[in-house]
Amino acid sequence: MRLTPIAVALSLCLLPGALRAQFRSGDEQAAGWAPAAVGVRVGWDNAQQGQIVGAILRIPVLPNGLVELMPNADVTFQPGIKEYQVNVEAVYVSAGRTGGLYAGGGIGFRNSRFSPDPAAARRDDLTFSLVAGIRLGGLGRFRPELEVRWILDSEYARDPRPVYVGLSVALW
Repeated sequence: MRLTPIAVALSLCLLPGALRAQFRSGDEQAAGWAPAAVGVRVGWDNAQQGQIVGAILRIPVLPNGLVELMPNADVTFQPGIKEYQVNVEAVYVSAGRTGGLYAGGGIGFRNSRFSPDPAAARRDDLTFSLVAGIRLGGLGRFRPELEVRWILDSEYARDPRPVYVGLSVALW
């Protein structure tokens, strides 16, 4: 988990230039790829009764933006412990580059103490996720989002079910 923040920061630095190179000069919006976006979000986990703060990256897989790859990371604050969740999900976006409803799923890792014993060691568990939400368009580069997620973890007594409110910014 120590290398994860470094890898995410490096990806955020290199990604805009790499994706920008896929555009044709002059007619970017008409013929180019939908823009990638980076965002922040806050939320509440109903299953664990904890606050969540996270970051998300939206990378279009198709030029029209109908399919996106969504790497994301969250921290859940609970009494006496912080849990970390990192996911990579693929979603279908109903209106492509303008936003709309989206749904999908993916895989991730959750780092926590999976025991009520405060002396228990932390560990990483493989998780699966289902995600659905709505991303609003029409505000220029800013894109408000509302999202629900269900983290499926066979080792966990309560599967996290967070609800998020976020804001993404298109990189171009």
